[in-house]
Amino acid sequence: MTSQTFADAVPATSTLQIEAISPAVGGIVSGVDLTKPLATETVRALRAGVLEHGALFFRDQDLTREQTADFMARFGTLGTDPFSVAAKHPTKDNAVHNMPTYAQRRATAVWHMDSTLAPEPAALLALRALELPPSGGGDTCWGSMYAAYETLSEPVKAMIDGLSAEHSAYKTLPLLGGSNTGYLQADMRSVHPVVRVHPETGRKALFVNELWTESIVGLSRHESDSLLAMLWAHSRSEEFTMRWRWRVNDIVLWDNRAFQHYAVMDYEGNRVLQKSYVQGDRPRGPFENG
Repeated sequence: MTSQTFADAVPATSTLQIEAISPAVGGIVSGVDLTKPLATETVRALRAGVLEHGALFFRDQDLTREQTADFMARFGTLGTDPFSVAAKHPTKDNAVHNMPTYAQRRATAVWHMDSTLAPEPAALLALRALELPPSGGGDTCWGSMYAAYETLSEPVKAMIDGLSAEHSAYKTLPLLGGSNTGYLQADMRSVHPVVRVHPETGRKALFVNELWTESIVGLSRHESDSLLAMLWAHSRSEEFTMRWRWRVNDIVLWDNRAFQHYAVMDYEGNRVLQKSYVQGDRPRGPFENG
């Protein structure tokens, strides 16, 4: 099983501990200070942990922007939001950016994986809470697209394993209320497999999401809309998801290749999270060679 494989990466002498939040998604990490340089064995254990749990949560991590960039760089090549201005000239300085979400919360209050309209969506992402609404709220939920795929019936799995879907900005632009339209354009789109084979674990995961996925290639509009609606509703099932209540200086590291997330729109006032990216690769389906 996956948990047995990845648990072996945690050294017996390490103070690092990961407590599972639910069987499908989420782990709370203790015994590690991200403001200090991480040992190679610690990085290995955290990578194993994020592959197993999908999202790792760290409390009380008062990081500078440079420390956050250094932490993320231990897991791969730093990147930026693929449709941002910074993506044209990515540097370490712009790999970490603050994201006030009150004005854009309609766009984040939809279950999604980040930027799947890009040819190579981010592999790993991190969010750190800088400012939270005074009235509370503003939680974020995460969900396992492994579990969503694995609990489908065998006939449905057989049908979708060979399908592809088009991802675009056409649904996202109206939710942004006109902001960001200088670099996010309606003609930005990519085609990805409906079922993605994870490049590190080899497991299959659903790779369609309600924010970015426009249609399934080769199906009529009615067929595509009906199938996507069923897959989205299935992937939102409570047994595949968890909800995190933020505190300032919480940071989460998650696997964007097989886990989706959702920002709960239940607050007034400002909410500022700091976001960072690790570059990913082109998604591959079950019938593609490596």
